[in-house]
Amino acid sequence: TDAGLYTCTASSAAGSASLSYSLHVQAPPQLWIGDGERHLAAVVNTSLRIHCHATGIPPPQIQWLKDGHPLDGQEGVVLSEDGGTLLVTRVGLGHQGLYICQGSNWAGLAQAEVQVSVQVPPSIEPSAADLAVPENSVASLECLASGLPAPAISWYKGQEQLWAGAGLSLSRDGKRLEIARARLADAGRYRCV
Repeated sequence: TDAGLYTCTASSAAGSASLSYSLHVQAPPQLWIGDGERHLAAVVNTSLRIHCHATGIPPPQIQWLKDGHPLDGQEGVVLSEDGGTLLVTRVGLGHQGLYICQGSNWAGLAQAEVQVSVQVPPSIEPSAADLAVPENSVASLECLASGLPAPAISWYKGQEQLWAGAGLSLSRDGKRLEIARARLADAGRYRCV
């Protein structure tokens, strides 16, 4: 490294004089999130920790932004003393967005960013457990499932998985199962997963 003490000395038969300089070399910040992740997924009601690694001389000051706005004092968000670690204590849908870690020192400014998506575990709303339809009429069963990302839905009669075709149709999102002409053999226990 070039940092250090440099001395200039002038000498002659009449004597000598010297002048010393202390050289400090500054390096602009370099930042990266975790192991270089560009995207993180968090499950609602869990915690999320984002670590911003920073190097530079002098050590950079760290500031966090979410979707372009400073994160100072946002409820449920805690920053470590050095600012390098951001903790969301209980993830909610409002925590989804682009998180930016900015580092600055006398030598420059740098930033690293990570996109955070929030996932919601699948759930199914209870609906009518018993359905009676006349023979040869349409039987329509609904599965009111939700979640983020939207869950894949499968239908079963007993232990056998059901597929569209042969009088059965499924809506594109899988939430509705229709039996075009219900027969006695179609009676039984249906479930969606």
